[in-house]
Amino acid sequence: MIMTLISLTTLASLDLNQPALIRDLQGDPVVVSRLREIGFVRGEEVIARGRAPFGEPILVELRGAMIALRKGEAACVKL
Repeated sequence: MIMTLISLTTLASLDLNQPALIRDLQGDPVVVSRLREIGFVRGEEVIARGRAPFGEPILVELRGAMIALRKGEAACVKL
């Protein structure tokens, strides 16, 4: 049996202005639940629009809304 590892990038490491589709949410159940509540669900397109000087928060565009996320929260969003 051949196993292939699929490396998923995260929203925390997405290049600025590059659109990507959400593949999964993984991590702290409380954070994942909150992300789902505000619209981070599988199949949605997200775009990283900006970063503060030390890398966080990350400004993300989702469904036309601009949302600021901490790196740890953005790392839960697999692309």
